[in-house]
Amino acid sequence: MTGLGNRKTIPPKLVPGQSKLYKLEQGPYKFEVVETFNLEVPSRKKTLPLRITYPVEKKKFPLIVWCHGAMGSKNNYQPLVEYWVSHGYVVIQPTFGDSISLMSDEEKKKVKSILLLLNSPRVTGQWDDRAQDVSFVVDSLDLLEERIPGLQGKIDRERLAIAGHSFGAHTTMLICGLRLFNPLTGESANFADKRFSAAVMISPQGLGKTITKKSYEKMEIPSLMITGDNDGSSMKGKEQKKGTWRKEAFDSVPAGDKYLLWVKDAYHGFGGISGKISFAGSGPIAQDQISIVKTTALAFFDAYLKQNHAAREYLHSNQLEEETDGAGRITTK
Repeated sequence: MTGLGNRKTIPPKLVPGQSKLYKLEQGPYKFEVVETFNLEVPSRKKTLPLRITYPVEKKKFPLIVWCHGAMGSKNNYQPLVEYWVSHGYVVIQPTFGDSISLMSDEEKKKVKSILLLLNSPRVTGQWDDRAQDVSFVVDSLDLLEERIPGLQGKIDRERLAIAGHSFGAHTTMLICGLRLFNPLTGESANFADKRFSAAVMISPQGLGKTITKKSYEKMEIPSLMITGDNDGSSMKGKEQKKGTWRKEAFDSVPAGDKYLLWVKDAYHGFGGISGKISFAGSGPIAQDQISIVKTTALAFFDAYLKQNHAAREYLHSNQLEEETDGAGRITTK
């Protein structure tokens, strides 16, 4: 991954305080950040680095476990995370085993290209470990509150959401009940965790070798999926597939409390949701796209974790599409 470099920048049109997007302004809650908490996982003989961001106010808040994309880390996606926390959420960000940040200097020197690394077993082979990491984070909430004084009493265990981008969306889908079928044996993997009651999947996965229409049948919890016209993939065999392929996930999940946010012209980076990094296919810097993604996700979280009726009405209205001149559009089923 590289720095922002000379990426094209699209000037924003949506102005906080003047826009009718759902709560576009930063929220009222001040927050604290534990940049690194090393969570030991004895059963798998590993250490799971966490970044934890939480409001300072002494009350209970819903929890979002955020799953980064392939090779990313807990330190990415702050344009989303800090905004959500400012509106009254605790966010825990694990760094999964595919992260470049966990590689030694010697390992990094051996990487011939980011594209080759992306398609290597070191990255793709982490798919099941990631899902186990997420469930272990929830298993460890008592420990986290005990070890982090400022976090004590902050997490409402009855209001948990899982969310992620790209490979993180894949992890999120597994937690929500996506089944991957072995093409040779027909056996399916199951990592569903029913402790989560809402999910956001940015750049979800459509049909493929291990994902069939049957794979989505158990994904019943309220979900928001997000994609766009140019939301492509650098994964081998999927280079030409874009938003229409990712939309297959939404088309295939059971109806009922399901939402699709389509961001017009959006690339895989959605204007910069991962922060100050760029990668193949990330597209231009576009603050309006970030705004559309983060506010729609917040409306979804508020609707399903805080039972906010105004948020639910927003999701079912044309307000987003009208305010953005069609740059953002929500479909429900």
